[in-house]
Formats: sequence, C-alpha cells, structure tokens
Amino acid sequence: MQSISVAGDGLNFLFKCIALYNGSSFYLVLYLLGLSIIALKGSRELKRVFLYPGIVILLTVYNPLLPLLINRIFDVNKEYYRFMWIPPVCILPAFAAAFYVMKEGKSRGFKLIGFAGFLLLFAGIGSFVYGSGYVPAENVYKIPNEVIAVSKMIRENTDMKYPVAVMDRDMQMEIRQYDASILLACDRTQYLDFLGDVDEDQLTKEKNEYVNRLLTVIARYEKIDKDSFREALNKTNTQFVVVEKVSPMLKYLGDAGLEAVGTTGSRVIFKFELDDPQYLDLADYSGVW
Repeated sequence: MQSISVAGDGLNFLFKCIALYNGSSFYLVLYLLGLSIIALKGSRELKRVFLYPGIVILLTVYNPLLPLLINRIFDVNKEYYRFMWIPPVCILPAFAAAFYVMKEGKSRGFKLIGFAGFLLLFAGIGSFVYGSGYVPAENVYKIPNEVIAVSKMIRENTDMKYPVAVMDRDMQMEIRQYDASILLACDRTQYLDFLGDVDEDQLTKEKNEYVNRLLTVIARYEKIDKDSFREALNKTNTQFVVVEKVSPMLKYLGDAGLEAVGTTGSRVIFKFELDDPQYLDLADYSGVW
C-alpha cells in the first residue's frame, strides 16, 4: 500500500486500495452478490445481521470521498486499507453456502452436490498459496538465513547488549522480526516515509534530522559531508551500518571511518567507533511474565 496516496490518487485511492486488497481473488464480488440476494429475498433477521451493516459500510468505508475528508485530519495513506477488513467478506459467502446446503427437506444427494459445488466455487475464485509451487522455508523462523547471519555478525563485533544499527531497506524490515535486541536507528514508518518523500512538518524534520542523514546515505546513496554523517551516527548511537555488496556507498563508508568487520551472502557489515557510546538497557519484565 506504500505505492499509493490520497493526495496523489484522489478519488482513485479507494479503488486502488480495493484492488490491492482483493488481489487475484473475487470474494468481494461474492460478498456484494450475497448482499444483493439478501436485499431481495432475505428475512428480516438476515437483513439486520448482514444487509444494514453492509449499507453503512458502503456509505462510509467504500465511499471514495471518505479518504479525502479524513486525510485532512490525519494521514490515512498507510492505514486506510485496514478498513477493508471490516466487512464480513469471507463470513457472508460461507454462511450463504451453509444456509443453502443445509436447507430442510433437501436430500443427501442434493447436499453433497451443493457442498462440492460451493467448494469448487470458493477454490476457483480464490488464489492458491502454493499456486506457483511450494518453496520450503530456509529455517524455522521463516526468514532468509542471511538475516540470522547478519545478527550473529553484529553480536560477534560488539560488547553492547542492545547495539544500534541502520541497514538497507529489506534487511531493516526483516531483522526486526528476528532479533529485537538489535535496536534500529529509525523505525519502519520513518524509513518508508523517507523513501516515499512524505512531507514533514518543521517539528518532524527537526526530530528526524540525524536519521534522515543516515538514510540519505544508506537508502538514497547520496554522499553527504562525512563529518555530518559521522555526527548522525554519534547522535543516534548507531554502531553498525549494513549495506548490500552492490551498494555504491561502500567506498564512502570506508572513507568516513567505518570498518568492514564482516560479510554475509550479499551484505557488508560496517562498524563505527562511537565517540561516546551509550550502553542502553531496557526494562526487564522476566519476573512478571
């Protein structure tokens, strides 16, 4: 959802959200078809449970004007797609199938055929998890082995319990899922906002000043003044910088005073000797949990 925005897409923003949410399946069509049937032939109870909430959802969540209105109050670019989870898109088709198949007075043969028919329908309009073949996970953590290798390499080169690092985008997003004790100089939102050129107010710019310097080098491959880069590392207590082997910033990082302390499959791990390293600690809740 990071590729779309309310400001850039206008009224099309909602339809792009729906397309990304729906993917290659057509369950949303079944949901709308179910609402239509209930509107025409459904009982009062079915209308109360499914139709009336559905109408409210159509007038709000699926109203293309709503994102434009609430975006004036707060940024909804990264959150609006979550509203798509509100409608019972999977529940209504499943209920309709069970309601039809289990009708009183129907023979066992009718029920078996109906069950098979709905099963084929749901399978046919969906998307298969292993449609392109089964790819076994590299490890029990379901992450690339290189993430584990980078974590171990950092651990071998620091005496800090909670070292701070900044990495290329993919590694930044993956390592936080594996080793939370490696603190990141910037969070996910800061990183993605920076790459997406999201406008920042003056207060946010001041808050993110040092982080933005780091990302200018690591994510945008722009060579800023080396003293300015080192200052950003010191201010954020960032001891490690991880970049891809194909990054054009390898020489720059070496010239800036960072030492390459190891490599993994496609990454180089640089270490920076902090002027005044801060040995961070976090609250220990082991006695409670």
